[in-house]
Amino acid sequence: MPRTLILEFTKMNGAGNDFIVVDNRFYAFSDEELAALARRYCPRRVGIGADGLLALAPAQQPEVHYRMRYFNADGSPGTMCGNGARCLARFAQMAGIQGNPLCFETDAGRYQAEVPDDPQAPVRLYLPPVGPCKMQPPLATPLDAEVETAAFIWTGTEHLVCRVSSVETVPIARWGPLLRHDAALQPRGANVNFVEVAGEQHGRSVLRVRTYEKGVEAETLACGTGAVAAALVAWRQGWVRQLPIEVHMPGGVLTVGFQPAKDGETALYLEGPATVVFRGTVEVPVPLVS
Repeated sequence: MPRTLILEFTKMNGAGNDFIVVDNRFYAFSDEELAALARRYCPRRVGIGADGLLALAPAQQPEVHYRMRYFNADGSPGTMCGNGARCLARFAQMAGIQGNPLCFETDAGRYQAEVPDDPQAPVRLYLPPVGPCKMQPPLATPLDAEVETAAFIWTGTEHLVCRVSSVETVPIARWGPLLRHDAALQPRGANVNFVEVAGEQHGRSVLRVRTYEKGVEAETLACGTGAVAAALVAWRQGWVRQLPIEVHMPGGVLTVGFQPAKDGETALYLEGPATVVFRGTVEVPVPLVS
């Protein structure tokens, strides 16, 4: 009989961006094993189904509560995931890790999250300063009337922000793979965010955004770091002038706020839902990798 391990997991989602979450403080899976779990169980219809896999790991640095590990559905590691970070913060709180805000480490740096006791209340994630921004990267892919302009920005991972007149009509299945694999963005590529400026509501700027995610290699219902990227580029380009910024994605609404400053934005945060869908167990073959 082949050996198996009964793995407990929690399915969570942040504005429709969904994840398999495991407490790796107990299982102590290696990164190679976590990548294998993501490849095996993230595919929809034949697996549990998710955009990626999150692992709660012991902290490796002082003064932090835990370490976040994230793997895309194809098993590739992700430096950061904004919706995933909010979900993992709620998971950590439910797992008994105390602190508010919670401080945790990722491959993109150190982050903090405020997790309300109400499980239906939004979780607020505080981000460190973002990386370089190029308002007109030298793309090899020629743009046309469907995609008006593009900017590159690093918000924990690589993002291309493309302004369009309508996110409903832009053919993301065509533009997403082209721009995600553009030669100018290699070797890491970029997530591609298509952004429509939708005016203001209730004293807030409103953007409509759809995202093609690398590692998933498809459109996702929401992308947290993509929402931050879209909001920052929109602010810096003068597309919006009212804070905070509501980012409407197919899976829900995320809020991006910050304090403007001459040398970059401060007090940058991403706020939105982080909810448990269900808990379950699955029989995992041992060993996971040979």
